[in-house]
Amino acid sequence: MPEDQATEERPCLHCMMVELIDDFFAEYSAAGGEPDTVDTDEVLTAVAKTVAELTSTQNSTIRQQMIEQLMRDIMDYDAEFRREDAGGSAARH
Repeated sequence: MPEDQATEERPCLHCMMVELIDDFFAEYSAAGGEPDTVDTDEVLTAVAKTVAELTSTQNSTIRQQMIEQLMRDIMDYDAEFRREDAGGSAARH
């Protein structure tokens, strides 16, 4: 790896995914046709399909552990974002 690349910070995958989702719905309006609206059902289905696809080659025990970890992470981040929203903070990673 070139030295200048080694010193660059790795991009945040979460931020890249949020930007991709925003760009997608800016270009292709949500099912209801309202501008600047994100179809959360469509996003959740896409995330579920992605997780299922990425874990499909794992054995059933590992898949179950990954799904349980994902559910715990969702609950933890939901609580964190609710605290930030209540406190007026907009910083999210």
